[in-house]
Amino acid sequence: MDDISSEGRKSLNPIAVIEPYLPDLRLYCRALASSEWDAEDLMQETLLKAYRSLEQAPERQVSKSYLRLIAKNVWIDQYRKRKAAGDSVTFDEALHLAEASPVSELTVRESLEQLAGRLNPRQMVLILLVDVFRFSAAETGELLHMTVGAVKEGLKRARRRLRTMMNDTNDWRTDRAKPSTGPSDGMLTKESFEQFLSAFREGDAEGICTAYLALASRGMQVESVSVQSGRYSFTFRDPNGHLIEIFQAK
Repeated sequence: MDDISSEGRKSLNPIAVIEPYLPDLRLYCRALASSEWDAEDLMQETLLKAYRSLEQAPERQVSKSYLRLIAKNVWIDQYRKRKAAGDSVTFDEALHLAEASPVSELTVRESLEQLAGRLNPRQMVLILLVDVFRFSAAETGELLHMTVGAVKEGLKRARRRLRTMMNDTNDWRTDRAKPSTGPSDGMLTKESFEQFLSAFREGDAEGICTAYLALASRGMQVESVSVQSGRYSFTFRDPNGHLIEIFQAK
């Protein structure tokens, strides 16, 4: 989704400006929140702040990353208030604060796909699970058979490694220029999905990375992954922007 320029926004009201980004924002809120109820509350509060911001500054540039940033800040504020009140919340502040991530959420997927060959599978899967799919340290540790402490330490090193590679301008440009060697047919096949699901079931870091990159080479973006009571659910986006939700059978 391209950003909407201030010129094109002059004839639009705030609702019309934000509407194209609602599907992505809804998925992002679900990834942050611990329940559908919390996700809906988070989304409404995010939209309220976004509308007010546009009313005060109609020329403001609106993008997916801008709305995600509002949502993240709202969730962190809610988390801190609930934590202070003694409520139980699942958001891991140290893991998900914006400054902890080596690159913006807008480019983290692309950087992983382009620089995957320079990260080992464990480093890549930690960034993928935490920074892309918003798993908590505990969820990541349970999946990969690691302690929470090992997850946090490994993630710190992986982010540092990715940051170093991103700062190497020449290497980054070279890797970005490499064409994809996979079939870009935009199809989510049963085989490719089964490989992805199987890797998650087995906690196979290399398998998760391989399946993720194979899907990306076909133009399929994995929007979100969640697990409840041992059952996984996945949301994919095809090259035409259509969302596909798949739930693991009992």
